[in-house]
Amino acid sequence: MAPLESGSSQLFFDSSAIDGPFDVYECGTLAGTRVVPDPPPPGTSYGKQRSSRNAKKARRVHGSEEVEDCWNRLFLEGYQADVRVSTGDGSQILSHSCILGIRSPVLRSMLEEARIEHGFRNILISGVPSEAVRVFIRFLYSSRFEQGEMKKYALHLLVLSHVFSVQSLKIVCTDQLERFFLAPDNVVDVLQLARLCDAPRLSLICTRMIVGDFKTISLSEGWKVMRRANPSLEQELLEFLVEVDTARKS
Repeated sequence: MAPLESGSSQLFFDSSAIDGPFDVYECGTLAGTRVVPDPPPPGTSYGKQRSSRNAKKARRVHGSEEVEDCWNRLFLEGYQADVRVSTGDGSQILSHSCILGIRSPVLRSMLEEARIEHGFRNILISGVPSEAVRVFIRFLYSSRFEQGEMKKYALHLLVLSHVFSVQSLKIVCTDQLERFFLAPDNVVDVLQLARLCDAPRLSLICTRMIVGDFKTISLSEGWKVMRRANPSLEQELLEFLVEVDTARKS
């Protein structure tokens, strides 16, 4: 797996194992780097009173379906696009630097350093399916997604949301995984990914599921892989299980 490079317009990570047995240590390289910058400082209170007077009106405009449709069309049609996002299979997605940069500080840094050819900035996102990248970029425009696409690419999108520091997408992915994806045969893999991607609620949900059905889950392939690759996590889960059993008996 090629390393992540925050100083270039290319970003690589290996998530091929998501489609099969999930190898969290491939993503561990991803999570261990400093690609995602520290969060910006909190905003000032300047203009707060003026904003509050128009809060209801602003919320109505923001939530307007017509406005959301416009943002969605801008992505789908690529009107006046100035960015080409290349994916691992050679596909290209037209986009707009102002949208990408305002939604993700990581993408902004990549765009500032990207080479310009024929009026387009060129960046590369490799290591996930091109369709997952397309769903990711569409979300940056309109916060929209198709349920079928989200269900198929939820794990990839969780990784993308973490790498590119898009908190709103991380919240959506966490919710979707909790409600539609978790099962005894994948909960150990999802737990490890949640810990790497700093998704504490999802991590807690997975832990509770493991404790609640330990006999079944401890026989799963995911548990066997985790035992070999991450014995400290196995020990942590076993200790937590003992604590829960002790609390129940007391």
